[in-house]
Amino acid sequence: MEPMITATQSRSEWLVKHIGKRATSRATMVAAFRHEQDQQDLERIVGPCSWNLIWTRTCAGAIEAVERNEAPIIISGRIFPDGEWRDIWNRLRTRGEPPVFILASRSADEALWAEMLNLGGYNLLVKPFHPEEVIRTVHGALMEWKDAGPISPCRV
Repeated sequence: MEPMITATQSRSEWLVKHIGKRATSRATMVAAFRHEQDQQDLERIVGPCSWNLIWTRTCAGAIEAVERNEAPIIISGRIFPDGEWRDIWNRLRTRGEPPVFILASRSADEALWAEMLNLGGYNLLVKPFHPEEVIRTVHGALMEWKDAGPISPCRV
């Protein structure tokens, strides 16, 4: 007898199969998190997908990684040793083709979400991360970025 698959597992498997692995090239994203646990949690979720993640633990490192790699997406935590998410986003959003910005936070209050959106961010991911939400959000961000600008080798 085969093990029973829950609706959540089925949706997760479908998302990974049809969104993550379907990519014809690896999309590059920068993930900026102060805590190693956030990195491990996100890596566990996006590991099966065709997405290349560049990890950093500081604001300066995140900005440099996005600029050096022309990464279309940045997923950022809130607080860093050298600043906060606003410092990263305020610098990157002035670029000619800014990346799509996703903020990750344990605190998903409406004021934070509204501020991030008003500054031009894409979405807020709530921690602890839920696999379906992460995959759906990152895929949506990639599609928005792809539709917003010229074709680049790292776009899906």
